[in-house]
Amino acid sequence: MSLFGVLPIAQSGADAMQTWIDTSAGNIANMNDTAAVGTPTYAQQTPLLTPAPASGGVGQGVKVAGISLGSSAGIVAHQPTSPLANAQGDVVLPQVSLSGQLVGMIEAQQSYQADTFAMARAQTAYTAGLTIGT
Repeated sequence: MSLFGVLPIAQSGADAMQTWIDTSAGNIANMNDTAAVGTPTYAQQTPLLTPAPASGGVGQGVKVAGISLGSSAGIVAHQPTSPLANAQGDVVLPQVSLSGQLVGMIEAQQSYQADTFAMARAQTAYTAGLTIGT
């Protein structure tokens, strides 16, 4: 792999991590949505990350193959003051773990920082290479 191959690989990682951060943020924003018992609720989203196709045996980064949806069955919770509550005072909440989403966001943020650090170092190396012989 040449030095120039670093930029697209790091960029693909940064893009994938941004998608992960965005889906986690959406999950957190919707984790308190309520629905009537017996109706579907918000389904947790998880990005599906796969290796980008390799050429010549060298990996080309990562790509988002899609977004996986979790269960929309939800968890029954007792909230008698909700306008969607049934006669027993129950509603359905999404199956989203706040701690799981926050841990995922931290992991994605650290990977994003590593990718941008690699891009900055590659840019420094390219600039240094251009000044050779001047």
